[in-house]
Amino acid sequence: MKLPLELVDVLNWRERESDVPNPTSSTMNSELVDQFFSNMYSVYDHMIQFGVDYHNFMDRNDPIGLLVFIDKYKNDDYWRLARFANGLNMDLDAVRNTLLYPDISNGIVEGINSIIKSVKRVCGGKAKIDLLTAKMLIRHRSKSARVIKNTT
Repeated sequence: MKLPLELVDVLNWRERESDVPNPTSSTMNSELVDQFFSNMYSVYDHMIQFGVDYHNFMDRNDPIGLLVFIDKYKNDDYWRLARFANGLNMDLDAVRNTLLYPDISNGIVEGINSIIKSVKRVCGGKAKIDLLTAKMLIRHRSKSARVIKNTT
């Protein structure tokens, strides 16, 4: 990845300035970097606002905020942001349910899928359903025995 020379200069400047003791230098450095990016890239402030708006409704689990976010960015001048907002709009029910029911997860199912895939990989992809079922049962029984042993 090639960085613009101006950005490289800013990053090097941060290292040079760290030699000078200043209690507010870290705050000042981040403000100067923000100002630099704002001046160099017109999209920078817009992207920051996009991220703030996104995290506002996600952190509060706010489905109304989701709709406001989609309305604000669905016709944005930056096509990537508009594409993201329209993608949220296409999956509106799923995203809204994620916000309304944050404690529901498919992690258990994904964990089992991961185990099955790892067992298949060990078999070299040649395992038919009978062998795969047998391996999963053996794995389940040996795990259950370990759990029982640890609880007693």
